[in-house]
Amino acid sequence: MWDFIKKIVTRFFAVIGFLTVLNIALLVWLISSLDFMGAKKEVQEKTLLTISTGAISGDVFPETNYMMLNSFLSKQISLIDTLTTVRKAANDPKIVGIFIDQSELNLSYAQVEELRNELILFKNAGKKVWVWSDSYGEMTSGTKSYYLASAADKIFLQPAGFVTFNGISSTSPFLKNLLEKIKVEPIGAARKEYKTYWNMFSEEKYTDAHREATESLLNSIFSKVAAEVSESRKIPIDKVYEIADKVTLSSPEAVKYQFVDAVRYKDEVVEEMKNQTGFENKMSLLAYKNIDENIFGIKPAMGPKIAVIELPGSIHRGVSDMSPSGKPESSGSSTVVSLLKKAWKDENVKGIILRVNSPGGSVIASETIWNQVETMKKINAKPIIVSMGSVAASGGYYVSMNADRIFADHSTVTGSIGVVIGKFYTKDLFESLGITFDSVTIGRNNGFLSSLERLTPEQEEYLSKNLDEVYNTFVQRAADGRKMNVMDLEKFAHGRVWSGGLAHSNGLVDEIGGFMAAYSYMKEKIALPDCPFVKYPDTNNILSLFMDEEEGETGFAEESVFARINRFAATIFKAATMLNREIKMHSEEMMQSREEAVLE
Repeated sequence: MWDFIKKIVTRFFAVIGFLTVLNIALLVWLISSLDFMGAKKEVQEKTLLTISTGAISGDVFPETNYMMLNSFLSKQISLIDTLTTVRKAANDPKIVGIFIDQSELNLSYAQVEELRNELILFKNAGKKVWVWSDSYGEMTSGTKSYYLASAADKIFLQPAGFVTFNGISSTSPFLKNLLEKIKVEPIGAARKEYKTYWNMFSEEKYTDAHREATESLLNSIFSKVAAEVSESRKIPIDKVYEIADKVTLSSPEAVKYQFVDAVRYKDEVVEEMKNQTGFENKMSLLAYKNIDENIFGIKPAMGPKIAVIELPGSIHRGVSDMSPSGKPESSGSSTVVSLLKKAWKDENVKGIILRVNSPGGSVIASETIWNQVETMKKINAKPIIVSMGSVAASGGYYVSMNADRIFADHSTVTGSIGVVIGKFYTKDLFESLGITFDSVTIGRNNGFLSSLERLTPEQEEYLSKNLDEVYNTFVQRAADGRKMNVMDLEKFAHGRVWSGGLAHSNGLVDEIGGFMAAYSYMKEKIALPDCPFVKYPDTNNILSLFMDEEEGETGFAEESVFARINRFAATIFKAATMLNREIKMHSEEMMQSREEAVLE
């Protein structure tokens, strides 16, 4: 019997090992084939970079489950990779300009602000930036798209397209009446009046404070958008606001009001740009980025470097939610602390940039991350800088506030120094459906947060006291981190969200600037002007899936080698399947790209 079991186990692992090796070999062969058929190895003279904004997805990492294969499958690139690559191209004499197809755009206002600033620096280097789109919004939601386009030297629009530069808005749902109809009672409280999350359950419309904060936020963002569009397009500011009150602009109207330079189809714009710039070759931004990297995205690990750690999504206790390829999709306190310790102990890491993209979450998890940053800051071995992305509010601000320096975009949503807690009392709903409950409880307050019990006066008193304590701690921590008097800082707390611009005016952040500004500041801080940055975790490095992490650390760093191999094998199998199915399509695309690379 024992021999039989050993034989079965041996055969099982032999099959798994064979399939893994086979998939790896197949993957390498397929990628090599694709590379052979069309990938460029070097930049040629008079090259035009092409950017499809629809391919810019994610902040630190692109939004794909196969990041190590994104050049061949998704063709996606993260915002930060986009920014650094455009900066590199600005200093490359072989690059003569950038052509942008902006038909798709999935970026926030803060992300658009960062990309727009980088394109302006590219222009200031004496190179051309042209933008084309089939439409800047389709009779709705085109303000952000046009704002990005306004950075270009020339803006083109397809016939029958629109420029929908009609302002910005925010719409919030309120569920109070629905909850009453289904006999669900929201039980919650907040500190203080601007902490509006619970309003969606307890109110029928905006409170005065909720409306005030929202209007202030939108006005701050749009006033900057309007001013910069006015400056870039040389259109009087009152005319910009006049256009913002229109429904939309048709393509002839867009030319009339000087919002676009001409109405053309895409191929016509490319040909016209060739005539003006004299470019002889085209290359995608992603291909240009990958020139200095090998097929698996492996970069030298030795030498000084700056660690970039992203805190995305909800902040919670435990391990971060990860994509199959290892990209963090939420911020688990155990994982974030593990990454901070790893960067802290790496002698080659000279500084740490936290890229925060979180609307908040658990107070306990936020406190855990805050404490790790505070501990590292006290030792003062390495500077820790925060670069706020689209949103760094509530818990997202909590984990940021004690950094050595905080950078935020003008359009970043931040602040929200407050706290909220709540639950739903659902017993009446269940009873109306014929469902009853009975229980045996030891401990008078065991069901404190149960949806089947209302709060007792004693519990209400405890809840109120707890909220006060958490709020006061938050304010004190923020005041200490910002080096402000508690009373002065508390005026800008009360749970209120601010744009990055207003937060800067109020002293809640140090600098208005995106990732590139934070990165430049860090290089000056550590006196290493050419120091590269590395992403933590480095999921672009395929070999990292097999590497051991430090023993005893929490978070995904504790994942065993076998678990990594298992996850890696599953990823390889999926990737190989997708490649096998799409090989013909990609082969045709690359052959066509090679034919178009050198234009007559």
